[in-house]
Amino acid sequence: MKNLTQLFIATILLSLFFLTSCKKEELPKGNLETTVPNASFTAEPWAVNPNYIILKNTSSGEGLFSAWKYRTGGSYLRDETTEPDTAYYPEMGTYEISLLVGNDAGYDSLTTVVNIDQRDPDLPDPNADNCLVLGDFEDGEIAGWNSWGQDVTVVDNPNPAADNPSSKVLKMTQVDPFSQSANLTWSQYTPNAIKMTVDVYFEVAGSLKLQIESDFATGFFQDVAAGQWVTLEYDLQGQIASGGDYPWVLIQGNTAGNYYIDNIKYCALDISANACDKLGDFEDGEVGDWNAWGQDVSVVDNPNIDAVNSSAKVLKMTQTDPFSQNANRSIPIVTENATKIQVDVYFENDGSLKLQILDDFATGFFQDVTAGSWVTLSYNLVGEVNATDSYPWILIQGNTPGNYYIDNIEYCE
Repeated sequence: MKNLTQLFIATILLSLFFLTSCKKEELPKGNLETTVPNASFTAEPWAVNPNYIILKNTSSGEGLFSAWKYRTGGSYLRDETTEPDTAYYPEMGTYEISLLVGNDAGYDSLTTVVNIDQRDPDLPDPNADNCLVLGDFEDGEIAGWNSWGQDVTVVDNPNPAADNPSSKVLKMTQVDPFSQSANLTWSQYTPNAIKMTVDVYFEVAGSLKLQIESDFATGFFQDVAAGQWVTLEYDLQGQIASGGDYPWVLIQGNTAGNYYIDNIKYCALDISANACDKLGDFEDGEVGDWNAWGQDVSVVDNPNIDAVNSSAKVLKMTQTDPFSQNANRSIPIVTENATKIQVDVYFENDGSLKLQILDDFATGFFQDVTAGSWVTLSYNLVGEVNATDSYPWILIQGNTPGNYYIDNIEYCE
């Protein structure tokens, strides 16, 4: 009993010691918010690619934590940065975006709906497994579609829409029915042909003729209403004879007026999707083959990681004068089967990027680039390459002084 009494007294004394040694005002305490925050945000399509939605958190309140939910039924993801967030929706549809904000006083949330009107045009065409793109004109070049010096030009899309969101298209002007044509000298038809497809926009209702034989009495016609893009599909199954004469792809209208043409594709069972070889992604930190002439190029950190190019490493090219430097890979891989060369580029100053594949420096393909963001350039080589010329390199350079950043260079057949 004596031992129990001593233990009880010791416990009381210990408690009193802690009570007297730790006064109330010395207890740790934080700054507790007393006002519930207000959730708000903006959701704007990215100008370069509207499948990306730029989210800016404009919520008000103190001590905020924030979390985003990008789809109905999804999970909230904690927002750890003050920079704008990006939601990506590759397929067309309607999506809900929610923002949750909170502090010690409580929480608030806000949900908005965004409509995506297109499938991401940067994604492979889901229907193109057996198709070869003969013309998309995004590089601003006619690319062989003017074999006879006809009145065709590359212009801005007169009516960008979900059916054709392309920025550039081919324009054909006819003063009389069938007076002009868009003609590509091309003879790679086989009996395995499935179809030819083309997007077309008419200012005046009429019919679009597709002709593949040398006999002008032949051809396929499809009616087109005015004022909207429509995709025409010409059935070629059973129409191609082995050993037949099919020298071109010829397109013309049966009425006077302006016609806009885009995304011309030839599809056949013996065609697979474009095979592309990546010639430079620089993630290993090495210049690789892209310094054939000892030019001023180096591998550096990506100066502006974004949705177009999230790579860690890129190739930097510094030019003190226009065309004074270049990234050059002196390996002759370009053949008559070439379809395109693609490259991601970031300019510090507005300018143009030149791609040259012939050894004649007066040749080349140019595309304009706006400074301050990554852009993917696609140089259309369909109809531009033949079996007799020499293509000793792939050479890339800019038309203005400054720093250029280059990445993800691909050659496709």
